[in-house]
Amino acid sequence: MYIKNVFDIKNFKGIQDGFRVNFDDVTYIVGDNAKNKTTIGSLPLWILTGYNLYGSNKEPVSNDRNRLFANTLASMTIIDNTGSEHVITRCKGKDNFVLLDGIRTSQEVLTRFYKDVHAFICAYNPSYFRSLKLSEQRELLLRILPAISSEEAFELLDDDEKEILEKPVVDIKGFAKAKRAEIKELHSELDTINGSKGIYTSIAIQREDTPKVFNKEKELSSLEEEYEKLITNTEEIISCEDLEKDIKKITAKIANNINVDLKEYQKKQEKELENLKSVSSEKSKCPTCKQDIVNESLIKALTISYKRSINEIAKRIENLKEETKNLVEEKNQQIKKYNRMKTPEMKQQTQRRDELKEKIDLLRKEKSEVELYNREIEIKYNNIVDAKNKIEAIEREETEIAETIEKYSKQIQIVTRLNLLIMKEQMKGISQYLDKVTIEFTKIDEETGEILDIYEIKYDGRNYEKLSKSYKLRADIEISQLINKVTGIETPIFIDDVESITQINLKSNIQTILSIVIKFNNLEILYSYPDVLEREKISINKKIEESSNILQNAA
Repeated sequence: MYIKNVFDIKNFKGIQDGFRVNFDDVTYIVGDNAKNKTTIGSLPLWILTGYNLYGSNKEPVSNDRNRLFANTLASMTIIDNTGSEHVITRCKGKDNFVLLDGIRTSQEVLTRFYKDVHAFICAYNPSYFRSLKLSEQRELLLRILPAISSEEAFELLDDDEKEILEKPVVDIKGFAKAKRAEIKELHSELDTINGSKGIYTSIAIQREDTPKVFNKEKELSSLEEEYEKLITNTEEIISCEDLEKDIKKITAKIANNINVDLKEYQKKQEKELENLKSVSSEKSKCPTCKQDIVNESLIKALTISYKRSINEIAKRIENLKEETKNLVEEKNQQIKKYNRMKTPEMKQQTQRRDELKEKIDLLRKEKSEVELYNREIEIKYNNIVDAKNKIEAIEREETEIAETIEKYSKQIQIVTRLNLLIMKEQMKGISQYLDKVTIEFTKIDEETGEILDIYEIKYDGRNYEKLSKSYKLRADIEISQLINKVTGIETPIFIDDVESITQINLKSNIQTILSIVIKFNNLEILYSYPDVLEREKISINKKIEESSNILQNAA
């Protein structure tokens, strides 16, 4: 990308409205301090991205001395990397918009000119890289490194590592994260089955009891046979106590039928007969209110109703008499049975029956207890066998899970090493763009031979953090050019505070904007270094004159 000019500036910081800057292959922005040199250098970046030189898009850009304007505007002309010319305009304030070749557009569309905004700022302004945290520097550099396919990366591994990893990994971080999550789930599963194993172990170690034997089967069969013959060859044997209870119950029922139910029915029958007689006489009267009834239909209806009621009561009385007759017969039969049961022979049979029943019940109970005990023993034995089988299954599952955890752990170690190998391989591809700067993401542990994950920048063999301001700027410029080339942005480079270094090694095809402090000099845009030297010569002479005056005054 090549910047041709910046124009139509309105209300931007301290720059005069209407100010215009044309840029050449090398452009010098010179002037004393506080002359807006850095502000001019920041303009192309702001117009294109909306960010300032140090990665913020929140910085106020309006001229706080001019409150009449609600908007800040600026435009610039660029030539993109395909050779096409474009005009970009940005407005911020009451109205916020971006124009590309006079048409409203979005910031997303403009990213085609600069791709990653923070990489672009580092390439445009070398000092921005220095302002980043070490973690941000590392992340940005890793982000721009040349891509290596998962298949190419897989080939960097040893054969045994390939066998464990099984196949190329596209997303190393995602793969490691997923495997750690699976390991966590597997450990949780191990805890669960270990709990189950403890329960089954407590069952499996139980003592196995010996079954009992019921050895009175012949005796029980003999008694049951005798009992069956006894109750088959005789009438049903009922105890005298039961017969007495039954006779009393029948007697009470007969007495109730005669003394209560029958009398109640007879009373109701007499009442209904009186009612029928009342309505059927020559002068019909109402049985309830005793008033004469003259309505023949009503008399007829009442007569039918009372006759029907009398017939129903008569039927109930007959049924009750029949029931009572049957009860009397049943009572007589039970009395006969009772008298028969009182004979010595029946008493003897009853006694023998009861003895047999008692012995049979005892033996059956004993047999049932033995069978129940043996069933419990069988269940217990089956539970023990089942528990042992499940423990074996759990131990096999534990072994499988442990092997899987070990495999996943090794895979995580391998992809971690693979990530470092990839970075090492990627660095080989960018070393051609570096001169005195070295960037290391990995190093070999001299004792173990292990590849370690580090982040270290050196300039001419010296640690970046220990460099002077001048050498840091040189390193920043070299890193800026690296980012420029690797990303393919091909952006101009803006170097502020150039006077702090004595030598700048720039690639010949990079458009360069240099900001130089020259005391006593007003803001100027120059395109020739001899012109810059001429301004510096004038400045030096003024400094000498100023110093002489100070010395004379002191003398």
